[in-house]
Amino acid sequence: MLVAPPRKSWKECIQNFTWAWHTVIMGTGATSALVHAFPYGNGSPAIKVATLIIFFLNLLLFVFFTGATIARYVMFPDIWLKMIRHPTQGLFMGAFPMGAATLINIALVAHQEWNFGGIGFLYTLWGCWWLDSIVSYLIAFGMLHAMMVEQKHTLESVNTLWLFPVVTLIVASSTGGLLSTALKAQSMKFAIWTALFSLTMVFIGLSLALMVITIYLARLIANGPPEKPLVLSAFLASGSLSQGGYSLIINGQNLSEILPLYVPGTFPEVAAAGQMVFSFCFCGAYILWSMGICWIIISSSSIFSVLKKEGSIPFSITYQGLIFPNAVFALLSVQLGNVLNSGFFHGFGAAWTVIVFILWLSIFARTIPAVIDRSIFVAPDIAALPLPLHINEFKLQEAVISIP
Repeated sequence: MLVAPPRKSWKECIQNFTWAWHTVIMGTGATSALVHAFPYGNGSPAIKVATLIIFFLNLLLFVFFTGATIARYVMFPDIWLKMIRHPTQGLFMGAFPMGAATLINIALVAHQEWNFGGIGFLYTLWGCWWLDSIVSYLIAFGMLHAMMVEQKHTLESVNTLWLFPVVTLIVASSTGGLLSTALKAQSMKFAIWTALFSLTMVFIGLSLALMVITIYLARLIANGPPEKPLVLSAFLASGSLSQGGYSLIINGQNLSEILPLYVPGTFPEVAAAGQMVFSFCFCGAYILWSMGICWIIISSSSIFSVLKKEGSIPFSITYQGLIFPNAVFALLSVQLGNVLNSGFFHGFGAAWTVIVFILWLSIFARTIPAVIDRSIFVAPDIAALPLPLHINEFKLQEAVISIP
């Protein structure tokens, strides 16, 4: 006879509210961007309304999750060091600036298509992006330092969550590219500064991500895939590559258009240089898209092998990590279709968009009941903390009942 665990209080839910919850913002924001970029019927009222509905839902969740995160470390300050020193939980800090970047992206869409907020709103978004970029740098290199100094890792423990801190730079760079496009009409100098800074970020982020992915491949070959539920994070490899490809296309296209206008006088070689930069970025994006397919296959086979070996994977907040990587892969596919005017890439991107949207709806639907019964609020970084009295009583009762 099993005794149902006691329902957590809201205070305990806040205590167990980890950074992983911000992957919900990442996935929902990426889904909103996908709906807006859908290649068929793009610009129709239905697409615009759906984009805004998902955006405002995401904005509401972002405010709530940020408040809950702040409350966690204010109410339980001892958890901060435990989180930093935990081999996986601290890595999820990267989800915060990445989720915020998706909100900036759709807010920029609202400004461009409906002139929401005017020029002042555009520069506000630009300022928010600079703040997001600073936070991304701090988390990327701060967590790399923590991994080297505060945490203990082995080859057997390598997983794709290592990508979370460094992918923040790639995501922020793509947002910078979108802002650079919008800034061209206001200030050519600000536009080129933004594009160059964004390209620097994507190069740094991609170089670090490729190193981590290489180490992860070595781990897969030497030790096999991670156990559940960490194996669900395998798609992050494809997501980081796809986001990098999307950023390269956006920023490369910007520079090819900005350089001839920014340099005074008529210099044909400047225009040629801009086209060469875009050609390089496009080729890089196509290579990264191809690598994304490779890692989707590897990730899927890893998950299937774990399912075959261990059975089902219990539902947890980790499932949210499936949405964002697949969403940005679809977004890159659509963007390649826009550049090449390719029916294949448009069709492929549209099909993958439908898959992502169904995945987002199904995981969202499963998350709501788990939030209502509060069973989803589990924080591995506080496992060593003393349990509340009623939890200890439950453990004792469960042990007594299990005695024959």
